[in-house]
Amino acid sequence: MKSLKKNIVFNVIYDVCNVLFPLVTSIYVSRIILPEGIGSVSYAQNIASYFVSLAALGIPAYGIREIAKVRDDRRLTNKTFSELFIINAVTTLVSTVLYCALIFSRLGASFDRKLAICFGVSVLFNLINIDWLYKGEEEYVYIACRSIFIKAVALVSVFIFVKTKDDYVNYAIITVLSLGGNYFYNIFHARKYVKITFKGLQFKRHFTPIMVLALSIFLSSIYSKIDITMLGSMSNKTATGLYTNASKISEIVIVACTSISAVFLPRLSYYYKFDREKFMSLITFGVKILLFLSIPAAVAIFILAPQAIELLFGKEFVPGASTLRILAVLIIIKSLGDLLCYQLVICTGNEKQRLPAYVAASVANVVLNALLIPVLNEKGAAIASVVSELIVNAYQFFKMRKIIRIPFSKAALFQALISSAAMGVVVFFITRITLPLIITTAVSVLSGLLVYIALNLIMKNELILMAKDAVNKKIKELW
Repeated sequence: MKSLKKNIVFNVIYDVCNVLFPLVTSIYVSRIILPEGIGSVSYAQNIASYFVSLAALGIPAYGIREIAKVRDDRRLTNKTFSELFIINAVTTLVSTVLYCALIFSRLGASFDRKLAICFGVSVLFNLINIDWLYKGEEEYVYIACRSIFIKAVALVSVFIFVKTKDDYVNYAIITVLSLGGNYFYNIFHARKYVKITFKGLQFKRHFTPIMVLALSIFLSSIYSKIDITMLGSMSNKTATGLYTNASKISEIVIVACTSISAVFLPRLSYYYKFDREKFMSLITFGVKILLFLSIPAAVAIFILAPQAIELLFGKEFVPGASTLRILAVLIIIKSLGDLLCYQLVICTGNEKQRLPAYVAASVANVVLNALLIPVLNEKGAAIASVVSELIVNAYQFFKMRKIIRIPFSKAALFQALISSAAMGVVVFFITRITLPLIITTAVSVLSGLLVYIALNLIMKNELILMAKDAVNKKIKELW
């Protein structure tokens, strides 16, 4: 079994790169192709993403769990991988045909044809998407190294080929090819772990859980992606661009918060089957981490929204600060929901619990978007997203509490709230001082971080004390 600490370190590196490289790209590209160009690319990518979800069904999540269960038996691993790979190939081809039918039909006449074709390739690339194999095997070192290399190549390509606002198609092509590069690398590397076999394959056993997950993911895509679709059709490209970049910042912070607990899924699946005590212990540890990270992150983003947007994307995107402040709430909801709802539901085999939650959230999202976008534009879409995410996670949380005793540390919650409030006050007053933007932001972040850590040390926060002991141990080893 792989080292959980090592997996956490490399998954943090992987997730940081996943947000850092797109962030650097967005900082550059936003100033080149401006809000309208960002909106056009985001809208086309959003339409294609529905078909990617259809092509993948529920395999990206289901595959991690199934590979984790059988990874001690190479014969069963080969068999499970082959079954899921073939199912994925069939659904990808069907989805690609449907996507082509859409973009070349009358409905597709309003799309930017070049962008539509470009992102259509990303649907076909799902044919060789086997990231679930490596995550099920807990090969986070490989995943991190591969991702850094591919993203570095993509970043250099953006600097070379995106020079004017008319180069938005080049930006889209590079985005799609970087995705495909990851997948091609995976296929060649997979020979070290599995072999395709056609003997004794049993596809039927996968259909029910995959279809349940697929339906859940489809409904999820409605409430999580319909915002951009409806913004693009009911508002304008500028509003879509403002919302897209505000969403990028909130999503960056969410990924940073969940990058540590994200490696838990294969281990939780394994422990749930073989060791319930370690299963509960790992959940408890994950909750403490997410409370410690998500609450101060949400407070900081709420206060520093205008500075963050201007610093990253330029003054043209500052009107999106109000949208970012609304989306800051998602940092807490989605971070805790990722562990206590998504991971618990998947690793315990309770996928069906997701369906009613996603139906309710999808209906709420469409209705709220229809009512709020005409009045509030991108801010209306943000409100709809927050409400929808709250519905999804609240429903699953209360359902899972009847199946598993979900631990929740009141002490960790209290410590995070008190120290975040004090941090927020300090950051707020620093932003009132007239200084150059980059200095204000840097001083605010550094001061807030110091206040937060200091207060947690005073309150003897478990995670801070663990980190302190680890640092002291390393220092002693060096001396």
